[in-house]
Amino acid sequence: MSPRLLYLFAQWCLFFKQNARALQLLETLLRSEPDHHRALSVAGFLYAGQGRTKDSIAALERAAALAPDDAATLFNLGFVLQKAGRHEEAIARMTRAVELQPALDRAWYGLGLSLIRQGRLDEAIDALKRNTELQPMSPFGWYQLARVHANRSEPEKARKIIAHLQRFEPQVAAQLQRETGLAP
Repeated sequence: MSPRLLYLFAQWCLFFKQNARALQLLETLLRSEPDHHRALSVAGFLYAGQGRTKDSIAALERAAALAPDDAATLFNLGFVLQKAGRHEEAIARMTRAVELQPALDRAWYGLGLSLIRQGRLDEAIDALKRNTELQPMSPFGWYQLARVHANRSEPEKARKIIAHLQRFEPQVAAQLQRETGLAP
């Protein structure tokens, strides 16, 4: 079967949530065409879903080397590196991803998380603010932003975020109130 057809079948398997079969097809494709960037990228994503971190990082690093301007691959690599506790590397990949695709909200969020883990809170605030601009109705960036402000002894900023979240995510706002002891 041609690499093009294998990739197409793998995509169909993914559409129908047949991830194991999709990965088998991608691995078959990669045996005949080891530099197929898209197959490497998707396989890396699927390996991560199976908890195969080492395989995931290897496939995504290879895909990123082949297509260094693919923001989605760089984000996925950054995400897996972050999960592996390799935050400096994750920051580098996610920073590059948002340079290439400034509207990639997930990369801004992930960047913020790794910056928090590194204690780089000013930079984390900037990344999380950008995430909330791109995804204003998602509570995740807002939650992390409020936590950073609370941890930095900036209660008024955290209270504003809690009040904002009460309008559309009251459960998240209540959780923040319990965790921080701050009321809007």
